[in-house]
Amino acid sequence: MLKSSTPIRSGLPPGPKGSAVRGSIREFGTTLLDFLRDTAREYGPLASFRVGPKRIFLASNPDLIDQVLVRDAKHYVKHFGARAFKPVLGNGLVTSEGAYWQRQRKLVQPAFMKARVRSYAPVMTELTETMLEAWNPGEHIDINFAFGDLTSRIALKTLFDLDDAGDRERFYETLKFAFDIMTARLSRLIKIPLWVPTPQNVRFNRARAELDQTIQGFIEAGRARGKIGDDLLSRLIFAEHEDGSRMTDRELRDEAMTLYLASHETTALTLTWTWVLLSQHPAVEKKLVAEWQHMLGGRTPTADDVTKLPYTANVIAESMRLYPPVYVIGREATKDLELGGYRVKRGYTVLMSQWVNHRDPAYFPDPDAFIPERWEDGLAKRLPKFAYYPFGGGQRICIGNAFALMEAAIILAAVGQRYRFTVDDGYEVTFKPQITLMPLGGIPATLQPR
Repeated sequence: MLKSSTPIRSGLPPGPKGSAVRGSIREFGTTLLDFLRDTAREYGPLASFRVGPKRIFLASNPDLIDQVLVRDAKHYVKHFGARAFKPVLGNGLVTSEGAYWQRQRKLVQPAFMKARVRSYAPVMTELTETMLEAWNPGEHIDINFAFGDLTSRIALKTLFDLDDAGDRERFYETLKFAFDIMTARLSRLIKIPLWVPTPQNVRFNRARAELDQTIQGFIEAGRARGKIGDDLLSRLIFAEHEDGSRMTDRELRDEAMTLYLASHETTALTLTWTWVLLSQHPAVEKKLVAEWQHMLGGRTPTADDVTKLPYTANVIAESMRLYPPVYVIGREATKDLELGGYRVKRGYTVLMSQWVNHRDPAYFPDPDAFIPERWEDGLAKRLPKFAYYPFGGGQRICIGNAFALMEAAIILAAVGQRYRFTVDDGYEVTFKPQITLMPLGGIPATLQPR
């Protein structure tokens, strides 16, 4: 007999004098990341708590995660947090469901085949070199902003063939503004409909209209060319379903917006946190630079070079283990289900946290330490499937994971052969967890030449 989910242990700390839990997790004097990890440690592989009226499960056992993301995947949809961003992302691969998602995924997938991904390496190297040429030794920069700007430029070039710096900046800033509003909106218990003309809603709808107009211009220009170009959007415009039909303008808009966001922010964060870790671990950085000197001799890496840099791959894997760009994912049950002996009722949400699993001492001894060498001798193949999953898993695994890993390796090696980063004295790693694991307030550093 299944156990009822109603009396299942609660992971949330009690309020004053044992009062019911209300409000945000921050009210209880701990961060969201600490809460997730502490809940898994204290209450085991499946814990449950409430956030307002919503029942939430936290699954931290790899087999339970496999059940949600693979074996029972057809009975789950994206949770309320992901759906909250539909006003910006539309019905793209991140937010769509069911047969429509499967149809779109099949159409988009060829754009991320190995040969196509490798063809974007020259754009990555060219724009990285342009950034490096603008830097000066001793210059003070924000690491997160610098790499966010670079990966945004790469995404806009590979996706839309957009070169104009002014257009790039406007698009990036407008999208960031819209996402900040949606993030703030998600945390509110009472959400005013977007059609109500509050000052914030008016600003959001203007930003969304500007984004739509910009992407529509890209779509019209691509159709007018009458043939496939080198950019991803062009390939999506002319991609055909089995019945010969193509995406509508609205479908193209939604997929383009989704791919832009997914293809730049996670890579930027991987690079950001990697440089923070390297600044704290000079012995690892020295070994990494030695690999670059031996294999590259100072030149900018190509797609062919990436597979010849094993320690670089280990450093990136270890960085994404400690600071996964996507730190939690969630699914909502569409019917009553069983999970770990408990009943997950229709409408309940199951969270699975990379932050929790990637720091599990059962799979990663000394889990809080930055040890790239742990990935030698095939660790990734020996681990359970969902002990380490920075790109998610199951049929909805990130479509651009190969693109992201190649981009991170190329940029890391190109930048690292010229500069190292000295993070400002007194800086402490502080997180601003949103959809991704953002740093709070940026990461100030000084450029030091090699």
